[in-house]
Amino acid sequence: MTNSSEHRSTTRVLDALELIAGGGRNGYTLTEICQRLDAPKSSMFPILHTLCGRGYLTLQADSGRYTTGPSALRLGNAYLENIDALDEITKELQIITAACSETSYFATLKGGNVFYLAKADSPEPIRMVAAIGHSLPAYSTGIGKALLTDCSLPDLKRLYPDGLKPLTSHTITDLQALEEQLVKARKSGFSYESEESTPYICCIAVPLRKGGQIVAAVSVAVPVFRYTEEKAELIRLLLKTAKQRMERLFLDIHLEPDRLG
Repeated sequence: MTNSSEHRSTTRVLDALELIAGGGRNGYTLTEICQRLDAPKSSMFPILHTLCGRGYLTLQADSGRYTTGPSALRLGNAYLENIDALDEITKELQIITAACSETSYFATLKGGNVFYLAKADSPEPIRMVAAIGHSLPAYSTGIGKALLTDCSLPDLKRLYPDGLKPLTSHTITDLQALEEQLVKARKSGFSYESEESTPYICCIAVPLRKGGQIVAAVSVAVPVFRYTEEKAELIRLLLKTAKQRMERLFLDIHLEPDRLG
């Protein structure tokens, strides 16, 4: 049954794909599909025709039956490749965390927010906590600033038309000041945060590129009482090394930069 929050036409497309994918090699005829989905042929036929044209379904000419097509296989493979890649990325984070005893993160940019995809927790009882799937404004985090590294002031204005809202008393709230930090990050290769998203937490991060464009970032979060220049130097070394390994991983997986504005 269609949920009231779902788009009706989109739901029919997905219902058809899921039905046919579960039908195995035999597939279904147009009549069978319409009966099972309680949909009129007049609305279902254009959907099936389009899915065949895009390769997600195949129409067997001799039997008139619809089966899954090669595009569906490519889509499934892309998902599996990214899941495997996240396992490899998590292993890289575990290497970082084992060497510095601090929590490390992997994230991408969605709109103007950081979206956390993987992490390795510090063994220390006092540590930064951000759940997988959690998001924060990118301007307030070290990993977010790494993701924004290539942004110009006009880019930032498009991402944050309502300005920068503070999360703590240390959050940067001026777009010009944020741009100046990004200029420094482009020169040094590292982005920093000091209690801007979470009190008593500092962060160092680097952007990860594919084809020259930033597609993700990796960071290490440290409580302020454990943050020393010696530890910061170790973290920078670990991130620099991990960056090289992770960017090689990206050659074999589907990751695209977030489109700004």
